[in-house]
Amino acid sequence: MKKILTTPIKAEDLQDIRVGDVIYLTGTLVTCRDVCHRRLIELKRPIPYDLNGKAIFHAGPIVRKNGDKWEMVSVGPTTSMRMESFEREFIEQTGVKLVVGKGGMGPLTEEGCQKFKANICAACDFPGWLCGTGGNSSGRD
Repeated sequence: MKKILTTPIKAEDLQDIRVGDVIYLTGTLVTCRDVCHRRLIELKRPIPYDLNGKAIFHAGPIVRKNGDKWEMVSVGPTTSMRMESFEREFIEQTGVKLVVGKGGMGPLTEEGCQKFKANICAACDFPGWLCGTGGNSSGRD
């Protein structure tokens, strides 16, 4: 089945998703790696962005300063299992509804998704620059 999700995502948007479904996401996707997870869970420091109903992507962005703004150049997924020890509590504390990553995750994340009505998805292969600012191929080889 094909499913289109738009942020903010509600619990009922995830109810009929099954293993093998293809998920398309529109809206905000926040990159969030182990440093972000540690900041919230281990260091008890707030994240300066409201993730309630949002989607996070276990990825490392490459950014550059362009004038007074930051520009996304490319995004590369990182192994999601690195966040396993944090993810259940992260889902609970942030209200994030969709976790997108590389590879699988473990029982703590599964428990968090079930209890707090969230879901995890595997990122398919794609050119990292597609996630760059603008998300188009103009001027790129």
